[in-house]
Amino acid sequence: MENYGIASVPVPTNESQRDQNTGRWRSIISLKHAAQAAGLGTIGRHSLLITPEFGSMVWLGAVLCDQELEPDDKQEKICNDCNLCVKACPVNALEKSEMNQQSCWDFAFGDDKELQIWRIACHACRDICPYHLGSENSAVGKRKNT
Repeated sequence: MENYGIASVPVPTNESQRDQNTGRWRSIISLKHAAQAAGLGTIGRHSLLITPEFGSMVWLGAVLCDQELEPDDKQEKICNDCNLCVKACPVNALEKSEMNQQSCWDFAFGDDKELQIWRIACHACRDICPYHLGSENSAVGKRKNT
């Protein structure tokens, strides 16, 4: 983009700061909300972006630029609010309408000292979701289209 004179800044996936006013983690932009606004998918009850093609099996990053771009049409809501994710959460992080980020983070993410790697230890909400593979690739989506 810069080769074409378009100012741009990359926004990586995991570069958040704790907002002392809200007690929540924030980035320069919400990648999930930006993706939803761009027509890539919709945010499910589990607070993850769900795309028709890949479900919640996506890892988001972004490039902010000063070039006006044409967004895709917004997606129709994919999540059917079945609340299976709420019931599956081992730390009850989804019981309220706003996810308890800290409970989820403390339980699901961190360093594995034995393997000496950073890992995601829990994805119960993602695994139980009927649309974790997207509405186009899930058994639910296929039943809906027949």
